[in-house]
Amino acid sequence: MRQPLVPLHLLALNADATLPWRQAVSSGIAVGLPALIGLLTNNPVGALLGAVGGLYATLLDYGGTARHRLLTQAFGLCLILGCGALGLWLGPHHVMMFVLLALLTFAIGWSDGLGVAMDNIFRFAALALVLYAYLPAPPGAAFIFLAIGIGVGVASVLIDDRLWPRALPRQHNGLKNAFRQLRSGHSAGLLHAIGLSVTTCAALWIAQHTHYPRPAWVAAVVLFVTRPDGLDSLTRLFRSVFGALIGVALAWLVTHLTPETYALYGWAVLFAFLRPLALARNFWAHYALMTAMLMILFDILLLPEGQAAGVAILAIRLHGVVLGALIALIGMVTFNQQARRYFVQQVRDRLPGK
Repeated sequence: MRQPLVPLHLLALNADATLPWRQAVSSGIAVGLPALIGLLTNNPVGALLGAVGGLYATLLDYGGTARHRLLTQAFGLCLILGCGALGLWLGPHHVMMFVLLALLTFAIGWSDGLGVAMDNIFRFAALALVLYAYLPAPPGAAFIFLAIGIGVGVASVLIDDRLWPRALPRQHNGLKNAFRQLRSGHSAGLLHAIGLSVTTCAALWIAQHTHYPRPAWVAAVVLFVTRPDGLDSLTRLFRSVFGALIGVALAWLVTHLTPETYALYGWAVLFAFLRPLALARNFWAHYALMTAMLMILFDILLLPEGQAAGVAILAIRLHGVVLGALIALIGMVTFNQQARRYFVQQVRDRLPGK
């Protein structure tokens, strides 16, 4: 029987999921409070960086004891800020930037799947490397808001632990167990490491040479959807593209219906609150809300330039996701045998006459 063109079953929401309400509250506060401080001080760049700092603290909170949670965030912060500083120093076209990206993504591919904390921290570090390579150095005062955001996020973790202390499970998917497995010889394999490295560097190079305005966004798609499991990678790719489409549409709708600064701020905080709840339901919903939240914060930053600037950012985001998804798909079917077999079979099942 001929297969449906779009696998809509992958978009179904998990009605039985346990919703992380405490994490949702922490996320809303960690994003909302620093962004509000930035807006009240008439510093939209600070509002954006403060929100990103708070988002970082909640994204890298994987439970366990307070000490474990804080050590994980401290390690991630050092690595991510270090890679961001290297990106600012080298710039986007320096050969060493590509060398560092290749080495870092190879290490990510090699250790992929050993723990969600290690997976995400190293991916965020690679993203910081390429993202800051394309950004002009922000004013020094803006980093104060980044520090405020991280501080608020960390404080929310400490308060959560104080109210609801939790022990660290023996097989917690944090850094300690991930490094222990790595020392024991566990890895995702050489082919996956090479594939992720080559595909990510190729995505950045193609985005540069096609004059795409935000090359880091293209590389980010490859970074965050490519996994050792071929079926998981294809599923994550489909959900990410769908989530980005919904997120861009949601951001466009919000910015047109309520273009006032504080109304947009309210929407961004609401989406930050809902994001952890959406992640429990389905990855695409989480991706949609995070995309919408970040795009709205960019729109606040660009408000002095008019509404057309915000629309342009949404279009750039959409084009980047499509280009990155296409490159990621090519990389998957090239380097992952499981993904290649499944993709070819799905294409055959959807051909006319099947």
